[in-house]
Amino acid sequence: MVPNGWTETHLGEVITHKKGFAFNSGSYRDKGIRIVRISDTTRNSVHSENPVYLAEEDANGLENYKLTKDDIILSTVGSRPHLLDSMVGKAVKVPLEADGSLLNQNLVKVIPKVSKITNEYLYEMLKNKRFIFFISTLVRGNANQVSITLSDLFQYRFVLPPLPEQKKIAQILSTWDKAITTTEQLLANSQQQKKALMQQLLTGKQRLLDQNGERFEGDWEATAIAVFIKESRVPGSTGDIAKKITVKLYGNGVVAKDEKRSGSESTKYYRRSAGQFIYSKLDFLNGAFGIIPKELDGYESTLDLPAFDFLGTVDVDWFTYYVSREEFYSSNLGLANGGRKARRVNPNDLLKIKIPAPSLEEQQKIAAVLSAADQEITTLQQQLDHLKQEKKALMQQLLTGKRRVALDA
Repeated sequence: MVPNGWTETHLGEVITHKKGFAFNSGSYRDKGIRIVRISDTTRNSVHSENPVYLAEEDANGLENYKLTKDDIILSTVGSRPHLLDSMVGKAVKVPLEADGSLLNQNLVKVIPKVSKITNEYLYEMLKNKRFIFFISTLVRGNANQVSITLSDLFQYRFVLPPLPEQKKIAQILSTWDKAITTTEQLLANSQQQKKALMQQLLTGKQRLLDQNGERFEGDWEATAIAVFIKESRVPGSTGDIAKKITVKLYGNGVVAKDEKRSGSESTKYYRRSAGQFIYSKLDFLNGAFGIIPKELDGYESTLDLPAFDFLGTVDVDWFTYYVSREEFYSSNLGLANGGRKARRVNPNDLLKIKIPAPSLEEQQKIAAVLSAADQEITTLQQQLDHLKQEKKALMQQLLTGKRRVALDA
């Protein structure tokens, strides 16, 4: 049902378009007029990492491919739409820093007909999940790269309010966008600050205050990891195991393993306990480690995921922060044994690593500061997720006319 005062239309009726130019990568330069490629796009905008340029003298006759701030561009090749950062049909807005750039092939500039649709409303509509679902019905190609045709894309049908209502809707959604952008920036700043704190505190470059208000002093002692943790091998079940755990990459923690893989009677499993340190022999240098949470107490793993009890000489959080540092991995690459596709870090080698360790009290102080930084990051991430969810729900109401806006008198 079409809302009162709205009209049913399709994308091709309200826009014109301009395809990108097929630049030869051999003509790329380090300076000149920038070229915007698909690889330069983010989920919503254009980034400025590793840009490429065209010599100014080579840009003659290419004026029609120039971009201006707030232009909307769409990708015509990419991944399937469930991968929002690289999806085909992704709509992004050109930021100020890309103003005057040239549009590359496999991107198309979508130009609103000003008598029918505003640029802001068009952008919001192209970011709506209904449009993204439509894209998913059009894709062609294999799993790694798919494409869409413009003729199919422009058949997308939707209901459109009058221009004054479009402007009001876009204005409301823009307010949410600003809140989301601000929160994203605060989150990025907090993550960067935590990274800097880890670098300063976990190397002793910055010392904190002890319980007496005095700054910690003295050199840190190089201590073998074996002083802090001890491998646990409590026998578990054999064969088919229903309660297994696995460790995610890049410090993303320990989770239950859904796969119920049948094992032979000779396959040995070991019972794991909450609070233990566990890692993947194969992927430890990719950050596959974590602390077993309470809800996974009693779950099991093979010796490919060895687990360790903490001894009383270390603060658990401090130790976890220390081994999560990129420098820890890079300095211990030589530990991995085996071929390129199966390089394993064995427990005996891990336990021999010596790390500079402060006193237990200083460990606890460092961990408290970094835990507070983590809590701030978690709070901001929750706020960001909430804002995005609220905006998504609001878009569904406003862009379909289920919820009408009051126009200014």
